[in-house]
Amino acid sequence: MKLSQIAMATLLASGIAFGAQAAGNKGTVTFTGEVVDSPCDLAAGQDGTDIKVDFGQLSLAGLNGGRVATKNFDIKLKNCVMDGKKAAITFTSTDQMAGKNMLTTVGTANGVGITLKGITFGTALDLNGLIDDENTLTYTANVLKANEGEQSAVTPGTFKASTTFVIAYK
Repeated sequence: MKLSQIAMATLLASGIAFGAQAAGNKGTVTFTGEVVDSPCDLAAGQDGTDIKVDFGQLSLAGLNGGRVATKNFDIKLKNCVMDGKKAAITFTSTDQMAGKNMLTTVGTANGVGITLKGITFGTALDLNGLIDDENTLTYTANVLKANEGEQSAVTPGTFKASTTFVIAYK
């Protein structure tokens, strides 16, 4: 009788252990996206929706001496079916310096500004020559001393600024 009770207790305990093991882990996978009335898709990540331009380390003396650091970046459009449509891109930012076509920066560095060559923030720029399939839009970012004069010298440290862009199709 005692052996039977021990066997029953062991069997019951192992069933509980296996039951807990069978429960396992669970989670949810959520898929998102957006359908837009646009002749092109914007490439995902670094090439389109989340572009990062790293200037690395820049010379303090160079920036204070009037040098400009430049770096190109691309915005890639894919799966384009233009069907005669025209497009324009507009760069905007809440970080724009008052009275200047320049982005202010945040971080520990002071006196640094960022411009985009050939771009006026808040003004649409026509994108001529877009073709079906894929298009690469190349822009040049410039890091420079934000203001002239010794009192507004660049100081060492990190900097960051951002701009958003919208491509409108007509």
